[in-house]
Amino acid sequence: MTLNDTLNFMPLDLDTFTGSERFMAGTRLGAAFSQGIRAYLRAAYNDAIEHFKAALIAAYVEGEEQAQIFERERAIIYLYIGNALAFQDDWEAALREYLEAVQTDPQLAEAHYNLGVAFASRGQLDRAIAALKEALEHNPLLYEAHFSLGRCYQRLDDAGRAYIHYDQACNARPQAAEPRYYMGLMHQDHGAHELAQRCFTEALRVEPTFISPQVDEVLITRTEEEVALWYYRLSQDLKQQGYEEEAERIYRALLQWRPQEYQAHYLLGNLLARARRLDQALEEYSLIPPANDYHVDARIRMSAIFKLQNKLRDAYNVLFECAKRYPSNGKLFLSMGKLLYDLNKNGLATRAFERAVYLMPTNTQAHYLLGFMYNIMGHESWALAAWRKAVELTPDAHSLRYDLGYMYMRRERHDLAAREFEHVLLYWPEDIETNFMLGVCYKELMDPARAIPLFEKVLRRNPRHTQSLYYLGAAYLQIGNASLGKAYLRRYDHLNRQAEQTTAPQRAQQARGRSVRNTTSTQPAFIRS
Repeated sequence: MTLNDTLNFMPLDLDTFTGSERFMAGTRLGAAFSQGIRAYLRAAYNDAIEHFKAALIAAYVEGEEQAQIFERERAIIYLYIGNALAFQDDWEAALREYLEAVQTDPQLAEAHYNLGVAFASRGQLDRAIAALKEALEHNPLLYEAHFSLGRCYQRLDDAGRAYIHYDQACNARPQAAEPRYYMGLMHQDHGAHELAQRCFTEALRVEPTFISPQVDEVLITRTEEEVALWYYRLSQDLKQQGYEEEAERIYRALLQWRPQEYQAHYLLGNLLARARRLDQALEEYSLIPPANDYHVDARIRMSAIFKLQNKLRDAYNVLFECAKRYPSNGKLFLSMGKLLYDLNKNGLATRAFERAVYLMPTNTQAHYLLGFMYNIMGHESWALAAWRKAVELTPDAHSLRYDLGYMYMRRERHDLAAREFEHVLLYWPEDIETNFMLGVCYKELMDPARAIPLFEKVLRRNPRHTQSLYYLGAAYLQIGNASLGKAYLRRYDHLNRQAEQTTAPQRAQQARGRSVRNTTSTQPAFIRS
């Protein structure tokens, strides 16, 4: 295999002379090393290998202090032997020498890089990527490692990572044309010729003497839709890697080419909104016309931004105008219900949620919020029905099951409440509030043996939980353990007396410092969270 088969990677050399005069003067080690370097520089690689090996042997057999070498220097000699083998296309042997180098000095970034080159030469791209990443751990500005990672990821069709490392290679060496050129090839392969030409032009601008490698530059013909998909894919990959500025640049390039690409306006608006550039996000959303599929979602996002800006009336008006055009869109009425609740218009909020449930009968959130509003309006039986439907639609909605269990307790259906709390504890076994509530259910069902371990668990987390102390004492009395029962009840009386003597400011400070949520709250978990 030749170097041209290695994705254009080249092994790196090191300046071994600076600081090495100590072992180069007057020793067999120094003589062998010097001869090896001279042979290496005139491309007499077999001679160089023999001299470098002689230098390594001399380091072991010579006893003079000046003949001793450090691990870094030994690793560099292994690296040069590997390079000499690589330039003769003996990549298997070169790989062994590079492994010796990284084992001798794990901090030597160039050795890890050359190891990556050797793996790439053998087609082992995953191992090459790992070695190149290790090189960057030790030298984050190593241009060759960034560029080579870009080439590996491009070969694997991982556009986002390839783009990122090409860009970082440009930052590490601003006058380098090669990463820009290959970035252009990547765009060209997907039909994005405008972006490709921009990269090629930039490559020649920073390095006017750049001669492109021998690569088949076939002009790819694709439909506009296929090219647009490339922009979307690349932007999505960049966002997933956390490079949102680069993703924004790609979206804007797409919109410069196709201003009517309304999905790009929507996705760019989302990106800007996450960056808290709210006015710019509003501008992008507003460009999406009513007939477009993204119009409703854009209006819902605009409403959310107005709400963040405390412009509740504007937020509602955006949704109301959109709902007049799309009266059958349940998401609009769901968002309107939330805003009406924020505006303290509970009756209208309830009607909006009812409409949302009618339009989206399988939407768990719509049923839950409708039940929440029914609860506020005093219609507990209606709220139960709505929450039961929500749990039926999403059996693993544990917060919802907690609220349903709480509602059953208020109606003294402790058997049904216990079933819901038991299900919640399967997934949240350490939740103190749920442990307490289930213990209360068992107490009411006259099953103190099952209630006791639950109350004890609460007290291990919060020894001053007075209600658990009282119920635990009563439960032990109920099963005939009078000594433990009375002890817990005495503790309960002691804490109550302390509480009566505590001043109001102290009580407020203690309330702020509690780590356990107030288990006697009369509000469901949705409100408390």
